[in-house]
Amino acid sequence: MVMSHKFLIIILLFGVAILFQDVSGAGYHIPTVKEGLLDEIGCYIGAYLGGNQGANNNMCLNYYKSASDNPYETQILDHPQQYGEIKSDNYSEMLKSIDTGIDSFRSGIESIKNGAGKKQLLFSRYFNLYYYPDNDYGKIKYTESPPPDVWAEKVLQQGGIPVLVLYPWALQKNGVLDISAKNSHNMDGNSIIKEIAQRCDALSQKYADSQGKPATVLICFGLEYNTQDIVNPGKNDLTDNANKRAWRQMFRDAYQIVHANANPSVQMVWAGNVARTKGDRIYYWPGTDDSGNQLSEDYVDWVGMTWYPWNDGPKTLDDLSDFYNYYARDRKHPMIFMETSADGDGIPADELSLKNNQVKYLYNENNLKKYPNVKGIIWFNVVKGENNVNQQLVTKNFMFPDANWENHGKSTTQPGSMYSASDHTHMMNELYPDAVSESYFIGPSSLVLSANFSADISESNMTVVCTDTSTGPGIISWSWDVDGDQKPEYYRQNITHHYQNSGTYPITLTISDGTQVRSCTYTYTIPPTIGKKSYISIGSLPGGADIWLDDRDKIGRTITSAIPYLVPSGRHTITLKKNGYQQWKVVYALTWPQHQYFGVVRLQKMFASTDENQVEGEIPESWE
Repeated sequence: MVMSHKFLIIILLFGVAILFQDVSGAGYHIPTVKEGLLDEIGCYIGAYLGGNQGANNNMCLNYYKSASDNPYETQILDHPQQYGEIKSDNYSEMLKSIDTGIDSFRSGIESIKNGAGKKQLLFSRYFNLYYYPDNDYGKIKYTESPPPDVWAEKVLQQGGIPVLVLYPWALQKNGVLDISAKNSHNMDGNSIIKEIAQRCDALSQKYADSQGKPATVLICFGLEYNTQDIVNPGKNDLTDNANKRAWRQMFRDAYQIVHANANPSVQMVWAGNVARTKGDRIYYWPGTDDSGNQLSEDYVDWVGMTWYPWNDGPKTLDDLSDFYNYYARDRKHPMIFMETSADGDGIPADELSLKNNQVKYLYNENNLKKYPNVKGIIWFNVVKGENNVNQQLVTKNFMFPDANWENHGKSTTQPGSMYSASDHTHMMNELYPDAVSESYFIGPSSLVLSANFSADISESNMTVVCTDTSTGPGIISWSWDVDGDQKPEYYRQNITHHYQNSGTYPITLTISDGTQVRSCTYTYTIPPTIGKKSYISIGSLPGGADIWLDDRDKIGRTITSAIPYLVPSGRHTITLKKNGYQQWKVVYALTWPQHQYFGVVRLQKMFASTDENQVEGEIPESWE
């Protein structure tokens, strides 16, 4: 029995309300490189679901118009009864009108493979900066679109990671790109990027994750730059020219503006189309100066490309390894495939075969583990009408394997239907949902570890005691870098470190559960010792006893080995206090620069008694 589309829509709507309630309204934080992203095992995934403005049912999409009034691309929607997004002075109404298609897409996958839908996190949309804050990409003619940050907020509300693709190609002066050029709204590129960065920063912090870490927002600036005439007029990747130099400078400018106006979770992506080697992209690389040399900084956060395995193009990650090795592995950047699918030149059988192979190959843990810096994959999940003369037919189906679209012969005026050729009650066959259900693909349920620690600094002996306060089950390893050299000095949960010199030191804790890796860094100032004082060395069994000077000032806490503490010269009393154990007291009398070694004191357990339990010791008044 075949279930009707109408009945299935009701099920999917119910599924949206139940399955994704736990992520709605909370952002998602991908660790930065400094937080351990490149040590993390796994990859983030998602899809491009079409541009803006359209109408459909929950199964599918509408073949919407471009600004030139030609049908161009499909779009998956969550609210098919409401046609089109609106520009309004009422922000709430404008936000409400945004239709990302995320809930429909996730629930369609979830209905095939439980848990696979929730893993869909990366969602992209394209914006032409010449029309900013409006857009001309896939819209109804003569309508005004909401600015990109409104769409980004809706994605964050749905627990996704917004990927804003910004096209700067019309910002030109003297035949080359120039970020100071103005757009159709008389805004220069500097002002546009600054405004986008500031708005993304506010959203990133507003939708912080459950650990209080800002939500990740990715900004892909100038996707497929090497295909643009303003960047590569001679269609030659292997030589430099003024256009490429201007492009590199524009990207550097945009990068610096973003990072000057947003927190580190707002990240910049540099991605052309498919490239095999370092040399294919070196003259587009923002880290290349005008003489072709590597600058001291790369001016990128993520690197990437679009990759469609054409019949005569690269088919495996090994074919892209030279690009990966230099830009991702050696330069220490995460890599993302901003678009992937397959293009069979409009031949359905070729498209399906290529897409089947791409899903089985690319969404495969064994293949990706060879290239661990690949941290993102976005499937280009649309039907595209390139060079479509008829305007009633589509030419290229990029949707997941075996997904089809029925336009009822009226692609621009009536909602269509998306369905699996093998099972009309689903959006696609089980190939993609099954592939991404592997644990290698990271989803909300994977975000369980959070690194954190507290530190107690002893001003008397330049010692810091660090206590792990990380959260999450199954933590099996800890490492501590206490001087910022990126080489851990300790491999245990809690540490005590004595500094030889005063100064400011970054302390980094890195934890792992064997799969995920999380890090956090805090900076502390270790004050210098002042005046002519003396030292005592003391420890205790068990450790953790507070060290009191004259029963008035706490000067530190013991560990299970004797370490030095700076104390006043003269005659004073030292008391060790630990709950459940008898106090231990001793009197010292020292003159600078004498050093008294007490060794490791064995504390005695407290006996039930109304009298104060105390053990006393004594040392000579003068000590050599």
